[in-house]
Amino acid sequence: MEMNQLNDEQKAVFKQFRASIQDCQLPESADTYLLRWLVARNFDLAKAENMLRNSLDWRRKYRVDLLNDGYQSPDVLTKYFAAGHLGVDKLKSNLLLIRYGMIDIKGVLLSSKKKDYVMHVVQIVEKTLAMFRKDPMKYKRSPDAISQASVIVDLEGFSMNHVTFKPALDTAIQLVQMYEANYPELLRRVFIINAPKIFSILYSIVLPFMHERTRNKIQIFSHDAKQWKAALLADIDPDQLPASYGGTMTDPDGNPNCITKVNMGGVVPNSYYFNCKPDTRNKKPLSISRGSKEQLEFQVNQAATVLRWDFHSEDSDIAFAVYRKQGSELIPVVPYDRVDCDLSAEEGAIDCYDTGVYIVEFDNSFSYFRSKKIWYSITIE
Repeated sequence: MEMNQLNDEQKAVFKQFRASIQDCQLPESADTYLLRWLVARNFDLAKAENMLRNSLDWRRKYRVDLLNDGYQSPDVLTKYFAAGHLGVDKLKSNLLLIRYGMIDIKGVLLSSKKKDYVMHVVQIVEKTLAMFRKDPMKYKRSPDAISQASVIVDLEGFSMNHVTFKPALDTAIQLVQMYEANYPELLRRVFIINAPKIFSILYSIVLPFMHERTRNKIQIFSHDAKQWKAALLADIDPDQLPASYGGTMTDPDGNPNCITKVNMGGVVPNSYYFNCKPDTRNKKPLSISRGSKEQLEFQVNQAATVLRWDFHSEDSDIAFAVYRKQGSELIPVVPYDRVDCDLSAEEGAIDCYDTGVYIVEFDNSFSYFRSKKIWYSITIE
C-alpha cells in the first residue's frame, strides 16, 4: 500500500495514530514507517499502537539499534550462515538469498547460542532497513510506497536435522514470531525453492505462528528448477539474479553462485563446537519444576557492590532475571530473558548502586512438560 492510496477514513486513522505515539522514540519518522503498523493491523488504531509500543520495548531490551554500529556476530555465524543481499526485484524490493538447506544448522547451534543466532538474523534485517534509509528511492516503486524485501529461500541440502534437532526448531519458531511482531509489511514475496517433502513437517509447525498476510506472500516450489526459475525471472531481472538461479549475475571470477554476496554454508568444523558441558565445581544445584520459578534473595549492604552470576542448565534453556525489591514491588534490573545455557555457561554482572534486597530469578514457567536442573554460583563483591 502507498500513502496516496489511503481513503478518507484511513487518512483520519493515520493522523490519530501519529498523534497517539508522539511520545515514542521511533527508529525512523517517515509516514511510510508508521503506515506499516496500520496496514499490519488493518487500520485498527489500538492494535497498531499496541504492536508498535511492544516492538519499541523489544528494540530497547535487545539494543537492536546498536546492531549496525560495531556489533560483531560470532565467527561461526559469519562464515557458515548462508544469507546475503543480491540486488532488487522488478518492483524495486530489496532482494535477499538464504541458502537455508546448505546451513549446517546443528553444527551452527552447537557452536553458538540461540540468542546469538537470532540476533545475527536480526542484524541482517536491520541492515536491510538501513539500506532503505540510506537510498530510499532505490528500494521504492514510488515516493509514497513502503519499502519492502523479497526473499529467496533455497532448501537444497535440507535434511532432518533442520526438523528434528530441537534448537533448530525452536529458533525457526522464534524467528517467525520475531518477524511478525517487529517487522510488519517488510516482506513483499518469499520464494521457497528446492523444497523436499520433509520440509512440509517444518512448515506445518511454524505455520500457526504466521499471520495470514505473511502466508499469502509465500510461494513454495519443489526441485523442478524449470518451474521455480521461471517464477523468479517473472519477478526479478536476470542481472539481479545469480546465474545458478536462472539469471546472469556472477562473481568477478565467473562463479555462478555469487559467493561473494552469499556464502555456501557448509559443514561447521568441530573446532567451533562448545567443547563440553560447563564445570559444576563451586556451583550449587537447583531444580525448577515445570511451570514454576525459583527466586533467590541477596542482601546488598553497600552501594557500588557488584552482583556476579555464573550458571548453566543440564538440559535446555531457562529464563533469567534480576530484580531489586522496593517495598512490595520488584524493580527489573536485568530484564527477563530466556537464556540458552545448556552447552555453555551464562556469565554476567551488574553494579548495585542501591542497597537493599536483590532477587535473582530462574523461571521455568514457560515449560509445561519438563523440569530443569541448573548449577549456579552467585556472589556479592
